[in-house]
Amino acid sequence: MELSARLAELDSELRSFECRPRTLVPDLVMLALGTDVFESAVAVQDTARSALPHKGYANARLAFEGAQNLLVLTTHEEYEAAGALAWVYFGSKDANWRASAEERKNPAGPHLTEGQWLEQRISQIANVWDSNAKGKGRLLLDALARVRRERKKRPDNWLHENMAARQHRAYTVFAASGAGRSLAATAELNEQIYHALCRATHARPRFDSFGIICDQARGIIRVDVLPRNFDQARYAVTTCTTLSVREAAAALRWQRTGTV
Repeated sequence: MELSARLAELDSELRSFECRPRTLVPDLVMLALGTDVFESAVAVQDTARSALPHKGYANARLAFEGAQNLLVLTTHEEYEAAGALAWVYFGSKDANWRASAEERKNPAGPHLTEGQWLEQRISQIANVWDSNAKGKGRLLLDALARVRRERKKRPDNWLHENMAARQHRAYTVFAASGAGRSLAATAELNEQIYHALCRATHARPRFDSFGIICDQARGIIRVDVLPRNFDQARYAVTTCTTLSVREAAAALRWQRTGTV
């Protein structure tokens, strides 16, 4: 199925997705991640149609990471607690940036520290969750303590676990429900895809994109820009993103209906 069709499928899932009182926070995380995957995939589609299709790798990577997180969260054995942990983890990253920006903007103060900003944010959403499902806000406070305790733990993600392995587990959960079958090598395959996307999106000199021509008679060296394989780049970014969009739609559907 082409990327445009998968995007229509994901858009439908996003429109159908509803946040429930008992799972408000993890549902919000799902909705936010799904929206980000959708927007990143649209950007890939637009870039792939342009004269610079290879510049779609950055958004292809965003779509891949978003879909991976969606799969891991939706099939987590403790969905509510895991969603709270993801909320606080991503919030802590935002808190660091906001606190630093505020300090630069107003060095004389007063301004909230990173910890104060995060605590305020968590307190607000915890109260909202509690007002809809008594006692659920406590999961966010527990998650805050865990994030602070494990902030230097590696790998640096909200579970501090191998996400490719967790993603593979999601496939096995889907397969156990009768939705197709799970291949044994999916973890390795997804790690390879991720490393390839990272390589294409990191700033680095691409020496293989240039040809060196020595003009002995004139005593000069000329550098030629080698032609890129645009068809290959276009195929790579759209194929990878199509898979990510399909996974994102499946994750949202699983949480919404219990099927994929």
